[in-house]
Amino acid sequence: MTSKSDVVKAWLDVPTGDVTASATYLADDFRNVDGDGNVLYDKQGYIGMYHMMLGAFTGLQFVLTDLREEDGYVIMQGHFEGTHTGDLDMSPLGVGVIPASGKHIVWPDADVKITVEGGKIVQEEPHGDYRGLAAFLEPLGVTVGAD
Repeated sequence: MTSKSDVVKAWLDVPTGDVTASATYLADDFRNVDGDGNVLYDKQGYIGMYHMMLGAFTGLQFVLTDLREEDGYVIMQGHFEGTHTGDLDMSPLGVGVIPASGKHIVWPDADVKITVEGGKIVQEEPHGDYRGLAAFLEPLGVTVGAD
């Protein structure tokens, strides 16, 4: 029997850019939610976001720093990094288009709680001290929510 963490490890082992293979680990009813439980992306939206990131960042990769099972969930800690060589269209989130900077971006580590059921990832959500969109945009030089 495959453990929940084995499913997540296999998902993470898919080569960056192989969106089709990566998507096979997501349940058809997959959802990515914010800290309040609001759905940010369904499976197709998540795949679209992945394509957008691949188009904007050369050498995009996820660097895993910790993976553990806790209370029936998989807690994954790590960060993304890549070189910002393409425009990043964040218009759907109200941010607009962030022009390519040519900078190598290393985002801060974040914890994510992953729900695995029936050998598929059904939900991904923030865990612990997770700052969401603000933390994602900060290394790109974009500030949101400032008064």
